[in-house]
Amino acid sequence: MELAMKCSTIFRCKANILGVLGIWSCLQTTAVLAQDAARQLMEQLRARYQQVETLQASFVQIMQTPYADAPDTLRGMLWLQGNRYRVETPYQTVVTDGRTTWVYLHDTRQVLINDYIPDETGFSLNEFLLTYPDRYEVSAGETIRQAGETYHRLRLRPRQPDALFQEVVLWIRDRDFLVTRVDVRDVNDTHMTFVLSDLVLNPSLSTDMFTFRLPEGVEVVDLRQ
Repeated sequence: MELAMKCSTIFRCKANILGVLGIWSCLQTTAVLAQDAARQLMEQLRARYQQVETLQASFVQIMQTPYADAPDTLRGMLWLQGNRYRVETPYQTVVTDGRTTWVYLHDTRQVLINDYIPDETGFSLNEFLLTYPDRYEVSAGETIRQAGETYHRLRLRPRQPDALFQEVVLWIRDRDFLVTRVDVRDVNDTHMTFVLSDLVLNPSLSTDMFTFRLPEGVEVVDLRQ
């Protein structure tokens, strides 16, 4: 199971399409977790996501770069199953069946078709959880109350100083132990926040969900060689 929070995917989707957020109220309480307790929480989280094979959710992605005056916000829906995904936003629909990727640009009514290529620069939550001990370490943890909910917030830093992602913060909802928010800072000091809501675990998804059917009258640009 490789759920990817890449929008290329909470999970694999391209960075300009996904990721994931909500409006949060002021912090009510904060309790710092001991290092061992934070590491144990991370291992529990990995075990939790090994039980997730498919996922459906609404998402918000907020991206702030050092060169932009205001953050870029994107909202949409996503459906995930292994390396297959469907991401729908007001501007684009991205679909892959793990072999072919379709990108439908709503405004220009163009469909770009290409071979599926994993985006190495994107952030894949599930892949991250499975491989994090080799590349990251838990640097801090805390339990907070926010908007009437309890969250465990874990901060991770890369073991190698030249890693693409310099800091990852996972927000784990206590009542169901699901990640509902991820804050990422990359080597270029770009900050991305992904928030998932309306989460449905292991929904029954048709294979048609991961195949794009061309609307009438669209321009098709086939990038496959």
